[in-house]
Amino acid sequence: MAHFYPYGGTAGDTLQIHHGVEMVNPEGTQVIAAADGTVVFARPDEATAVGPTTRFYGNVVVVRLDRQWLGKDVYNLYAHLSAIQVSEGQKVKTGDKIGLVGMSGIAMGPHLHFEVRVGGNNYGTSRNPELWLRPHDGNGTIAGRVMDAQGRLVPLALVTVQRPDERIYRNATSYPATEVNPDEELGENLVIGDVPAGRWVVAARVGDRTAVEEVTVRAGETTWVYLRPKP
Repeated sequence: MAHFYPYGGTAGDTLQIHHGVEMVNPEGTQVIAAADGTVVFARPDEATAVGPTTRFYGNVVVVRLDRQWLGKDVYNLYAHLSAIQVSEGQKVKTGDKIGLVGMSGIAMGPHLHFEVRVGGNNYGTSRNPELWLRPHDGNGTIAGRVMDAQGRLVPLALVTVQRPDERIYRNATSYPATEVNPDEELGENLVIGDVPAGRWVVAARVGDRTAVEEVTVRAGETTWVYLRPKP
């Protein structure tokens, strides 16, 4: 997973708000289905916009999952493919071949753009894929809320993750105020995926104050954190 451009990120204000995650791989790398479902879109986006505009994602596959979330349909989108290996209406199982990594559409290099959409197959229904994908072996996920002293969500707050008494391991930011969506049950505005298991210090800059919490990440699990300056 490319940590420089996570869900809701802008790569340091150099790119538009990200509605998915990036998986950088050489062109031609096999792409497989993340879950069981039915292919509902499998073609270039030249005539139909599945992103903000046409000709944005290039060769695209969208799978409607067999499972729902809170009674809503769930979709997985795979974009910038160099080749599509499924057809619309086809049933796929987890691990089935669906395409090859490429750089079609507006991609600046070979990678897979992956989205999770809930409630409809459109650009505005995205959710954070790192809450849906299993982390690598030995790793877990940190999710939570960055808030001010009054309990209001703080957009685009700088967040750091580090081992106790060690240097910063990773930087992140809370979600922007618009365009991306929290999970309906969690209500998060922060997700940091693929964090090695163990104790971590998570800190968020909120105005002129810093909120700090220590958490224990467990492999294969999501650890929740509230980051809120003390009143």
